[in-house]
Amino acid sequence: MQNFFHVDAASPLKTKVLTSALSLFVEKGYFNTSIPDLVKHSGVSTGTIYKHFGDKQGLANSLMECLVEELYQQEMAIVESTTGTKARYRALVFWIMQFSLDYPDVMSFILYARHKDYLPNSSHICSSKPFMILRDIIQQGIESQEVRRMDEMVAASLAFGSVLRMVQLHLDGLLEKPLMAYLDELTESAWRAIENPIKT
Repeated sequence: MQNFFHVDAASPLKTKVLTSALSLFVEKGYFNTSIPDLVKHSGVSTGTIYKHFGDKQGLANSLMECLVEELYQQEMAIVESTTGTKARYRALVFWIMQFSLDYPDVMSFILYARHKDYLPNSSHICSSKPFMILRDIIQQGIESQEVRRMDEMVAASLAFGSVLRMVQLHLDGLLEKPLMAYLDELTESAWRAIENPIKT
């Protein structure tokens, strides 16, 4: 598994703590992870954790902010390098599935962690920038008539809900084949559910 966080030259210790927090929050859950657990896992002192993050909730908030921003940047790079809703859709689905293979802890944290339980003042993950990009791509498809006119939330759910569910099945070890073996059938089936058969 690759390391998701780029080493912060100004504070490599901060990067180590974020990496440990991600791993432990996925493995044990937020509430079952203590500051001593983080110290032991990261090799960073208690003082360093409090200096950079304030407390465990501050650490969780920083972790979420870092994840959301990195996901957003990766998605924007895909959007800017492709044209047309179908091409962008397929590229984003490929990215979601490959990302799940490269960074299973990140995807598990995004899909399974009950963020509002310990970050009550944060926005719901589904209203964060990365998820909004997915919805915006479908909305743009409706406007360009590549996607048939329907409620954009329904269309986005049809387009990406099945993909995220397949990722969950992969993370749970329930797929009979490798995740990428489902890419073509999944994208074509989901696209057929939303495409405009008579583009004008």
